[in-house]
Amino acid sequence: MSTSVALTFAVAGDSLSLGKLSSPTAARARRRSVFQLATPNLQSDGIVAHPPDSRRSAPSRPQLFDRDLSVPAVLLAGFLNLLGFTMTSPIQPSLGKHFSLQIGASFGSLTSAYPLGMMLGILLWPSLSDLLGRKFVLSLTLAGSGLGLMLQSWGIRRCCTLEQFLAARVLTGCFAGNGIGGGEHLSKYLAWKDASSTLAFIVGPVLGGLVYQVFGGDGLDGAGDESNRISIVILFSAIASLFAAMSVALLVQNKDGSDRLARASVPSADEEIADGPTVDTENHENGGVYETDIVSCPLGTRLWTGVASVACVSALYHAADSTFFAFFPSLLHNRLNFDTRAVGMAFTSFAIVSFTVSAFVASRFMKAFGPVAACTMGLGAVGTGLFTLGYAASLPIGINMGMTATLILGASALYYVGVPLYGPSVPTMLLRCVPPHRRGAVMGFDGAVNTMARIISPLIIGEIHRVHGAGACFRVAGSCVYVAVSVALSRRWLVMRKLYRTSSPLPPP
Repeated sequence: MSTSVALTFAVAGDSLSLGKLSSPTAARARRRSVFQLATPNLQSDGIVAHPPDSRRSAPSRPQLFDRDLSVPAVLLAGFLNLLGFTMTSPIQPSLGKHFSLQIGASFGSLTSAYPLGMMLGILLWPSLSDLLGRKFVLSLTLAGSGLGLMLQSWGIRRCCTLEQFLAARVLTGCFAGNGIGGGEHLSKYLAWKDASSTLAFIVGPVLGGLVYQVFGGDGLDGAGDESNRISIVILFSAIASLFAAMSVALLVQNKDGSDRLARASVPSADEEIADGPTVDTENHENGGVYETDIVSCPLGTRLWTGVASVACVSALYHAADSTFFAFFPSLLHNRLNFDTRAVGMAFTSFAIVSFTVSAFVASRFMKAFGPVAACTMGLGAVGTGLFTLGYAASLPIGINMGMTATLILGASALYYVGVPLYGPSVPTMLLRCVPPHRRGAVMGFDGAVNTMARIISPLIIGEIHRVHGAGACFRVAGSCVYVAVSVALSRRWLVMRKLYRTSSPLPPP
């Protein structure tokens, strides 16, 4: 911004020259001119600077959307986008029944299709955001996601083939992967982002179950056409995504090329994780050159050994997590006879458990014991929950239903206790490992590895489910998590041993 001398003033709507003012007015005008010499000219940025005159006319009545609603609009868009995604989680067994799928690799493809498309979107949208503007691309991707869901809804209603439906899901996933972050007030924004995402995960499943029961058929008695019910739920998800696109297009402000979205982001539905607490990620510098040995990295003393270790742990977790969400609704449906509404209520209840741990336990635990302890403790709970699910799924069908339900629901609650403990640890460890000028590339690498794990695992473990049953499926997923725990603990032990050796004083000659 530049400074300028104002030669005229608006007085009662008329522009008057300084030289034509009367004596007292001229004195006041000279004082005003001195004030304006030191005042930045904010008019070029859309902000009007007024002289400190108490007799200045009252400002005009603010117009609609006068205030900057960019961050609230993006938070609303994130909530609606995730709401549409979580609404469809209880209908997974109904989708399999609609396509007459046996639980296996084909059933797992229903889960793998979306991240496959997201893998393509990650390569496209970030660069287009820099070229065309973040607001335009974010509105486009949200609208594209809504249109993709509408295509899925129409395909279900028209009894399309499985291949056509999967193609529509891949297309919908292509419009994901447009996360934009950074800028001022980031910690406050992340807190609100986490709250909006948590609300979506709590409200979405139960809302999806209710929509399935009420709007898709003849009422709460369960009668009605199955395909129509599935189509209506997906249609509601599409409407939520379209409203998210409208909130960005109408409420986010761009002024003189400055993009307010540089301060905000809409989380991708398939990769949403809890944000960790703010950590000290300042890098040590020697003569303005970043160090390549990151001594604060918990799982490595060098950049890429630490990053590779964290990425390996993260990929193994995502493989197990994708397996859980692909086959857990079917386990509830087949072993506990849960209908779609009951499955939605179960997901909502578990989301409340996860929120409670995230709000009152996770950050305190990490501050007290560090990210590696939080990572391994959370993964331990997740792995134990998955192994218990595998044991419960292997019990004979005729065994006491109460004990089976207690094991399945208790193991699921333990799984949801572990997720918020583990979630913040990975970005925290990556930020400690990576200097600022390399974080974009490293975060992109970690996201690509995780997405690949989410694509492959439902197909492979789904085939294990088909051949060996649900018990083997969840035990394999639990084994992946325990391998991740082993990698984290072994890498931490190696790092601490090396640091201890380098810090030990040399023996006297």
